[in-house]
Amino acid sequence: MEKKANIMDVAKYLGVATSTVSRALQDHPSISAKTKKLVSNAVRELNYSPNKIAANLRSGNGMAIGVIIPKINSNFMSNCIFGIENVIYPSGYNLIICQSTEHYEKELSNVRTLIDSQVSGILISVSNETVSADHLAMVKANNIPLIMFDRINESLEVDCVVNDDAKGAAEAVEHLIEQGYSKIALLNGPEQIYVYQNRYQGYRQALTVNNLDLQPDWVIQNINSQKDAYQATNLWLDSKHPPDAIFCASDTLALGVLQALKERNIQLPQQMGVVGYGNDIYGDLTTPTLTSVEQFPQEIGASAAQIMLQMLGDKNIKTIPKTISIRPRLIIRGSSLRQGKI
Repeated sequence: MEKKANIMDVAKYLGVATSTVSRALQDHPSISAKTKKLVSNAVRELNYSPNKIAANLRSGNGMAIGVIIPKINSNFMSNCIFGIENVIYPSGYNLIICQSTEHYEKELSNVRTLIDSQVSGILISVSNETVSADHLAMVKANNIPLIMFDRINESLEVDCVVNDDAKGAAEAVEHLIEQGYSKIALLNGPEQIYVYQNRYQGYRQALTVNNLDLQPDWVIQNINSQKDAYQATNLWLDSKHPPDAIFCASDTLALGVLQALKERNIQLPQQMGVVGYGNDIYGDLTTPTLTSVEQFPQEIGASAAQIMLQMLGDKNIKTIPKTISIRPRLIIRGSSLRQGKI
């Protein structure tokens, strides 16, 4: 594929400075008509197309909205972006997508870059490491509209769009109890993160309502990977009192559980029940298929984008920050559905 020409290629072709080409393209009065003509011809010959987003940012027009997410290769986050883009694109704004890769320092760098780029607004789902909201307060201090979605920081008063994680977790555990499981364990993510705090609360709530005691040994927090989940499951299976069901705060963790159970020839759902969270694309492909909680990420993204456009439509409107909660839905499959128990 032929490399696309850039402004430096045009300047080199004409033997002038890049600033001269830039001013000529902007029809700046300091550039002669002859030079503008030469630049115009060179642009056609080299098939150069100016970067409109960069030009808008340099001029302060700011027809761009920044989106900061933990991981761009997450099925959940990519669907959130899909929902955001479907709303934002028709409005004439462009998206600048950044990922923190679950690191606070990189998230901080993303925020600073977007502020320096004079974006019109920022949508963010915070990283696993994010505790302080100082960098987010910096966005507000620069009068840039800020909306948080999915993973939020409650210390900052801004509009948020979240999943009703407590409700989703409670329904998942209630389902396990209805299927006859009574020793239900929890594999949870980083305990400082909003979504995992709420999934833990939902888990506890369902046990309490059904008069089941919470066993501290059956709750493991701060599990970040499939490998961690695999190791935690083996610890439970080697204990004197293993659980008979495991609720996982993400489908990634559920994969680690399924791997450990398969290696030990433990039959699902007869001997053990497993429920995940997120309804990822591979839920229909596991053996047995994975019961999980659907979060509706496209709806979350679209809702956050709609609020952003409302804010940008009239920045003078002063409203009380609100939180929109998207209700999840339990998708029941083979990993928890015992025969005859519907």
